Amino acid sequence: MADGTALDRMGAEVLGSRGALFSLVFRTTGLTVLTLGVYSFWARTRVRRWLWSALRVGGSPFEYVGQPLEKLMGFVIAAVIVAVYLGLIVMVLIFVSLNLFESPGPGTAAAFALLLPVYWFAQYRGMRYLLNHTRWRGIAFSMKPGAWRYTGLALLWTLLSILSLGLLWPVRQQRLWRFRARRSFYGDDHFRLTLPARRLIPPFLPALAGIWGLVATTYIVGGMEREDHAWLYLLFGPLAFFGWVHWKVVSFRLLASSLVFASGAGLTVQPRTGRVIGIHLGGWLAVCAVLIAAAFGAAMAFGFLAVSALPQLEDIENLDPAWFVAFGLLFYLTFFLGRGALRLVFVTYPLIRHVGDTLQLRGAAEVNAVRKGESAHMHDADGFANLFDMGSGI
Repeated sequence: MADGTALDRMGAEVLGSRGALFSLVFRTTGLTVLTLGVYSFWARTRVRRWLWSALRVGGSPFEYVGQPLEKLMGFVIAAVIVAVYLGLIVMVLIFVSLNLFESPGPGTAAAFALLLPVYWFAQYRGMRYLLNHTRWRGIAFSMKPGAWRYTGLALLWTLLSILSLGLLWPVRQQRLWRFRARRSFYGDDHFRLTLPARRLIPPFLPALAGIWGLVATTYIVGGMEREDHAWLYLLFGPLAFFGWVHWKVVSFRLLASSLVFASGAGLTVQPRTGRVIGIHLGGWLAVCAVLIAAAFGAAMAFGFLAVSALPQLEDIENLDPAWFVAFGLLFYLTFFLGRGALRLVFVTYPLIRHVGDTLQLRGAAEVNAVRKGESAHMHDADGFANLFDMGSGI
């Protein structure tokens, strides 16, 4: 591997096999199920350390220094805050709804809508925690506090996007990226986003046309009762889906490639829409195949046990209900945690490898001139992000 000081660009590579990752998540998921979720904070830490060390830029691996006890403490704090917040808000909104509309429906809908600010708040804090616990070449990344301002900005531009019938959605995306970039640092140098919002609008138009078409078709078929126009779903459905995927890939490529720091160092990434779609299709087929095989094996084992215990089934009504609760909880943890682990192996990791294979770092001399900045630490970790399972264990 050539030394980065002799080159203007540093290439990236993602080392580590999918088999090794599968073995890791299989063990950590099993321990998480056996401990009824308590081990998930240690499992998440081990998976992050593996993934961070697998990504290398200029031959140097990334390092994750987060601690599991931080995650456990952060999750408990976040769960209490969200439970109190939602409990009080839901009670007030349902009370008002019953008095004004004689129905709890509007109040319940409003309560769910208020989850969005909590989601954006969690999103920023989750990203901040990851950056504050990431090192590369011995120098720390960091992000300044700003979750409340980020939540307000996301709420503002979401409302403006709705009022503009979606036209301002690319502007919203650029504003949120710019907000995060200005508060993110590598050592003593902060990031900057150089992409103007107008460059994101053209790749978004096919997706927007498909969404508009679906809404119009729904109104024609449902509101006007013109079932003979239902064929329009076959036109606008694929346009909206593939247009949205293309927009997500292109917008990520443009935004990530416009990030610069230091005196001019920056990133170049070239993910491809077709490859991303192929990874998702193949990955989710693999996830479904493994889950179906596991369910079939579990059903066979359950059938064998049921036949073996057939003489005792006559007294099943006297069986302690705690056994049914324990079985249901075990099934819930196994299925949902297993699905998340399989998604990480068959979908998320291949996407990371695809992006890593196309990533280059421009301005090696400027990178080498970066000095260590102030270390930033979050003792309560990313508990809010864990509540929403952002990153599927990452």
